[in-house]
Amino acid sequence: MAVEKKRPRGLKGSAKAKANKKSKVDETPSEIPENAQTVVIDKVVEEGDEVGEAAALYESAIEKLGKFSQRDAAAALPLLRGTIHESDRILRNHESSSPLPALFYFTYGAALYELGRLTEDEEFEPYLDAAQERLNTGLELNDATMEDKIRLALAKIWLAQAASAISQGDEQVDTIPALSTQALATLDSVIAKGDVPAKTMIELADIVQNHGDLYEDFTSREVFRVWAEDALNKVLEKEPENASALSELGLCQLSLANYHLDHEEEDDDEEEEEEEEEAKTVLTQGEQKAYDAILNSKGYFETAKDLLVKSNQVSPQILSDLAETLLNQANLVLKEEEQLEIYHRVVENIKEANALIAEKNLDFILPEALTSFLEEFE
Repeated sequence: MAVEKKRPRGLKGSAKAKANKKSKVDETPSEIPENAQTVVIDKVVEEGDEVGEAAALYESAIEKLGKFSQRDAAAALPLLRGTIHESDRILRNHESSSPLPALFYFTYGAALYELGRLTEDEEFEPYLDAAQERLNTGLELNDATMEDKIRLALAKIWLAQAASAISQGDEQVDTIPALSTQALATLDSVIAKGDVPAKTMIELADIVQNHGDLYEDFTSREVFRVWAEDALNKVLEKEPENASALSELGLCQLSLANYHLDHEEEDDDEEEEEEEEEAKTVLTQGEQKAYDAILNSKGYFETAKDLLVKSNQVSPQILSDLAETLLNQANLVLKEEEQLEIYHRVVENIKEANALIAEKNLDFILPEALTSFLEEFE
């Protein structure tokens, strides 16, 4: 059946929350889990190496977060708390005249940053301040093996601090804060060395892109979107079939499309009644820009999905992203027959995601807009 055509809505609101924090997770006990020692052993830490044990806990937490599920994020919380608990204890008991290694301060600071992003009902800024203090202490040790990791971690903190200032401001921010500029310059200097792993590059691109979504000014937003896309393309130059990089590029283009649609809506209010009376035959300039970006986004998501299907790693997330992009495309298509065909593809991807969630007992929740569309369409 045909459904009522609705103008696509942007992701602007959700982006503002995401730029500062990861998705919130249900709190779990803050003690180190019973299998924490097993985690340490699995990481092959030398007996008595307390700094190494704390680092192993942190690395295990990051692995959990990298799986992008609510369940794994919840499992990461006690590991992060355990990392901080152990770091507190190590620092408190340290009596040697020799300083603790830079790895210790990196682990301590990075864990504070990640915990602050995940912790429900707590202010992020105190975590950021404490994390920055630990990382700066580590940087002062001039350990060449840790310097770049610490600088990347500091850049993420600066972006988060700038984002907090923007989100809490009463007035629209058009200019880019000095902290954001400093963060990008730091990222550029580290990445220029060519030693940043692909996974880290993709994570940084995601953070930078989401930060850019906070700005109302298009020129300011573009600084961050272009940076993110350049970083992702660097990954694809070495790994052309990196599905994660392709997916992030799709999100960059989807963000661009939603910006144009959001601002098109602001300009269209006066013409709304007139448009209802007369069938539309051409897209506005803003809608055409959005449509072009949507097509780019769809291409990235489709390629990423194909690669994930081949490797048996397809996820509800890629299906959800593709469905959202197709829905945006359909809502801009002027021919009803073509629109209906695309709507059917939206439904296929939503149902495929639901089937995957049920089959693997995943805790992924589809966006409400997609579930509502499915109910309305059927």
